Amino acid sequence: MKVGIGMFITGYTVDPITMGTAIEAAGFDSIWVPDHTVLPVNPVTKYPGAGDGVIPPLYGEMADPLVLLAYIGACTRRIRLATGVCLIPERHPLTLAKAVGTLDNFSGGRVTLGVGVGWLPEETVLYGTDFSTRWGYAREAVMAMKALWEHGSASFEGKFVNFPEVRCDPIPVQRPYPPVIIGAPGTPKTFDRIARWGDGWLPVMAPPSAIAEARTALRPRCEALGRDPASIEITVFVMDVTRETQEMYEQAGADRIVVGIYNHPGTPLPFEEWATTRRRALAAPPPPIGEPLKVLEQMHTLAGL
Repeated sequence: MKVGIGMFITGYTVDPITMGTAIEAAGFDSIWVPDHTVLPVNPVTKYPGAGDGVIPPLYGEMADPLVLLAYIGACTRRIRLATGVCLIPERHPLTLAKAVGTLDNFSGGRVTLGVGVGWLPEETVLYGTDFSTRWGYAREAVMAMKALWEHGSASFEGKFVNFPEVRCDPIPVQRPYPPVIIGAPGTPKTFDRIARWGDGWLPVMAPPSAIAEARTALRPRCEALGRDPASIEITVFVMDVTRETQEMYEQAGADRIVVGIYNHPGTPLPFEEWATTRRRALAAPPPPIGEPLKVLEQMHTLAGL
């Protein structure tokens, strides 16, 4: 079982170089960073992660994930550099393809692109994307980027994404392209998308039973398209990293768990406390600069690394 670290690195937390080098030194396999380019100040939409519907200030403080991962990639040699998730409807596929290709090339092939479409309509529409068709845009954007990464030049003609043949270089070290894993709830539509144009699934705090059900759902979908179901990687965001938790997820069919350490208490947590603990962590003020490093040490011990 691979074990990664998720961290909200902002202008008010520990810096990316200190955090990234510590994660690699502690033996974790990857770092995962989130994405919200901007946060509307007075949205009508309520935040689904809190009873009062108020969006935590953290959502407006997130650093650009690719700039962040470039910093971390430059000072590390082994850990994977992952987005969890990059909001595709807020980015043009040509500029995103260039950025991801460059990062993968310069880091020696360490990028995992976790992708999602967001939940806040007022944010999505700022980029000219219709909230109701954001999944259609994401599918075409990912297909276009994969063509560019695989061949170095490509054209694309779709409903939402269109461009003539262009060259996009540097190309990724990973061939034919870095893995693109889809962050979304475990629904039939999600599994259809994974089988058709994704390379993995990235759920948030899904229980082991949901992972086993996902493996069962993905198998016939992949086989019908001539894909090996075993090639689909499942990474789960969790709030506990003990050996017991690792074993449960591994037996269910997960390839990796990623523990979020932003304002984490640093102790083992039973599953029934994960959601409450995460909500509290995201709503709280930024942790003291040294606190995530202490939590990282505690996670290292709990994980048995």
